[in-house]
Amino acid sequence: MIPIRSTIKTEIIPYVNCTLIAVNMLVFAYALSLGGESVETFYETYGIVPSKVTALEAYGFLERTAKYFSSMFIHENWIHIVGNLIFLYIFGNAIEDLLGHAKYLFFYLISGLVAVFIHITLNSDSTIPIIGASGAISGVLGIYMLFFPKSKILTLLVILFIRIRAYLFIIFWFAVQFLTGIGYIGDARTDSLWTHLVGFVCGVVIGGGFLYTRGYRSKKYKGGYGTDWYGENRD
Repeated sequence: MIPIRSTIKTEIIPYVNCTLIAVNMLVFAYALSLGGESVETFYETYGIVPSKVTALEAYGFLERTAKYFSSMFIHENWIHIVGNLIFLYIFGNAIEDLLGHAKYLFFYLISGLVAVFIHITLNSDSTIPIIGASGAISGVLGIYMLFFPKSKILTLLVILFIRIRAYLFIIFWFAVQFLTGIGYIGDARTDSLWTHLVGFVCGVVIGGGFLYTRGYRSKKYKGGYGTDWYGENRD
């Protein structure tokens, strides 16, 4: 299933989300321009290699910290980046509108960092660089389902366009990630699927914190259920 658009209409210009998308695209374009062994060196330099992190002496503190962030903006191929950025565009705009620019950026980065940390924990001996925004974007899906479960997602299903509730779409996505992860558990090349699930859970947890400590329940949160905040969500 490929999401096309959401019924959520934003009331602000999502500067942060647009910037995140642009940075990912620029970094990908730069990596494409390298080609050959140079791109592999680029992944090694700006991605984060678990075995080197766990070795401690391979990276200094500042270098290690920088790699945690830079790795979230690197993608391996067209399928990788297009898939991620479609999800980020469709679901991220609404979350930035909900949380505000600064809180959204904080949320996005924290979700990505937690996902990278878990990947390193699961694959401490791996020499394959960790790259991609999947963990952070999974966090966006997690908080989206918490706040806007009854919004509708226009979805391409094989050759049909259908509208389904966001919670059904995201549950299906979650199930695919989980079952795929079970099928390939122990394979360092595919354990990154588990970081998707961790990012998702991180989104739910952080979203729950926003929900119950910042008063969203009485305002924007209800918009996900068809009240006046987002009229497009009405049944």
